[in-house]
Amino acid sequence: MPCFYTPELYSKMEKIEISGTEFHHLAHVLRKKPGNEILLTNGKGLLATAKIDKIEKNIIKALIENVLPQKFGSPKLAVAFSLLKNKHDNLIVEKLTELGVKAFFPIQTERTMRKPNKNTLQKFTKVAISAIKQCDNAFLPEIAKVQKLPDLLDNLKSYQALVGLETKAQQNLRDRLKQNPAEKFCLIIGPEGGFTSQEIDLFAEKEIPTFSLGNHIVRAETAAIATVSQFLAFQLEKNKFYY
Repeated sequence: MPCFYTPELYSKMEKIEISGTEFHHLAHVLRKKPGNEILLTNGKGLLATAKIDKIEKNIIKALIENVLPQKFGSPKLAVAFSLLKNKHDNLIVEKLTELGVKAFFPIQTERTMRKPNKNTLQKFTKVAISAIKQCDNAFLPEIAKVQKLPDLLDNLKSYQALVGLETKAQQNLRDRLKQNPAEKFCLIIGPEGGFTSQEIDLFAEKEIPTFSLGNHIVRAETAAIATVSQFLAFQLEKNKFYY
């Protein structure tokens, strides 16, 4: 069933009006008709099934049939990632939102190739909204402003940070998760070319655990997707309802 982003949805709502982009998608792209059922997400923990009642010039009126609250998964997962050239970081936001990441921290490292502009966060948010609709996700992830790596490390007070490195010498992610139980994790993924030796020294200075990304050199977006998949598999083994 198609899912649509309606941030105004709340738990006791009986009717809802859909306008703007979602109206256009429903009425003019999918050509939905009165009586058709749709799925709604407010990005704050609610999914709802609804039935289209009326289609007017710029508004669809729908009747809420069932509200489905989703429990926020614990531990909370955030990912810090470097801005990537050719905007490959959009892929990170898209795929990791589908996998259930709840917060993103875009960063600039010494080898970051792309600088943020005034539209960077807006674009990431648009990608994330599209992703929660694609996978019926009840939670729209938080997206922080772009910051430099040292600033990120100073600001991650409530998170257990774990850094992915391209080396065989480090422990794997599963072992790090077993050793560092926490309510909130932030997995830090580097840029094209990886972290510099100075940045790796900074992780050691701040006593931030690192883990191996495997025995192959991988692209930054591949590293992010593979790492979150491993994290998710670990949590699902402990709790099959982890969301």
